[in-house]
Amino acid sequence: MKKTVRKGVAVLAMLCMMCCLCLNGLTVYATEVSEGGTGADENGFTVDSTGALVSYTGVGGDITVPSNVTSIAGNVFSGNTTLTSVTIPGSVAVIGDGLFTNCTSLTTVTIQGNISSIPAQTFYNCANLSSVYVPASVTAIGASAFAGCVSLSGITIPSAVASIGDGAFSNCTSLTGVSIPSTVSSIAANAFTGCSNLGSYTVESGNAYYASANGCLYNKSMTKLINCPEGRSSVTIADGTKIIGSNAFYRCAGVTTLALPASVTTIEANAFTGSGIKDVTILSSVTSIGSQSDWSADVIYGENNSAAETYAENNNIVFQALSGSSNKNDNKDDNNNNGKKDNKDNNDNNNKDNNGNTDNNNNSDNNGGTTGDNNSGTAGTASGSGSSVSGGSSSGTGSGTASGSNGSGARTSGTSHQKDATPKTGDGINPIFFFCIAALFIGVYLFASGKKKNA
Repeated sequence: MKKTVRKGVAVLAMLCMMCCLCLNGLTVYATEVSEGGTGADENGFTVDSTGALVSYTGVGGDITVPSNVTSIAGNVFSGNTTLTSVTIPGSVAVIGDGLFTNCTSLTTVTIQGNISSIPAQTFYNCANLSSVYVPASVTAIGASAFAGCVSLSGITIPSAVASIGDGAFSNCTSLTGVSIPSTVSSIAANAFTGCSNLGSYTVESGNAYYASANGCLYNKSMTKLINCPEGRSSVTIADGTKIIGSNAFYRCAGVTTLALPASVTTIEANAFTGSGIKDVTILSSVTSIGSQSDWSADVIYGENNSAAETYAENNNIVFQALSGSSNKNDNKDDNNNNGKKDNKDNNDNNNKDNNGNTDNNNNSDNNGGTTGDNNSGTAGTASGSGSSVSGGSSSGTGSGTASGSNGSGARTSGTSHQKDATPKTGDGINPIFFFCIAALFIGVYLFASGKKKNA
């Protein structure tokens, strides 16, 4: 009885072991079928039962995806440095993210299928990619789809594209121009960041969201500057622009001088961040200037008592007032002084000499100075009140003295003279100078007289 029981237990154990082995084998087989279908073909393509290309183990070079493939999983070719050219057939309707990421030897890709999008990072860091044919069926270009494609000098964005994602073409340093079709309604802020040779945006006239002028990208109404291409060396902002948008000049190293039109009222935060702008003219129409990280100008030109002056003072930037711009307090003082002073000066300047001639050539300026001109007449001993003039060239006979040289004369103070509001360097001549000149003339005269007597 005991032997029978033992035999039964042994048989049962063997049966259990066999069942476990069979089940494990079935599981492995099912996994292999679901992942690889019939396995890789002679060219290294592995296609599953749904028609999806799930892996590639071929030798690279110029390849064409099999015509029975209807979709390609993400990252299938990622990191493959042997691929040089890929043709995707018309049977493919979907491709996954990162399909060709870091395929650094890839130069050409032709997509013949009716795919609806270029997913995120599809061609990320394909450094030698110079040509891509994107089908007309594409409606979206994903984030970083072409980022780092430094050899890509041009691309045609299909007319059906509605959105261009974050960093879609970032660091495409060979890209020189971009044409935005009329269907595009969304362009991420840094879609073209790092495109150091990008010289212009061209937006089709029928676009309902964007416009372009002088190579720059604007909103449709042309009231906001969205982006200046990084490859420009100069820029003229369109009249009517009211807002300089955030990151509008980001990485624009070639633009060093900028003049904002009188229509601009707002400079958003970081509009000049990372730019090469050193001299900027900001008129008083600008009432709001946001903080600008990683940017400092050499000089800001503007008008006194303006937002530009305030920004310059708060950020330790040299401020230079534009010609014709004046301080409000200075204007007030000038208005109070000029009227009374001019009337007084005009009366003082009409001084008659002993011969009855009136000298009207001493024209008084606002600062109390006079400008002498060349006079030809008779000089005599002046009488009457007023001020004397040093400057101008005088000739004639009679008593009295006149000294000076051609040019702008310095006026000695009279009863109506007021101190200049702003002292000027070199205003007036030291009286000692005249004393020395007089002594020199006396010495010469005495010397000459002595020689005559000796003779």
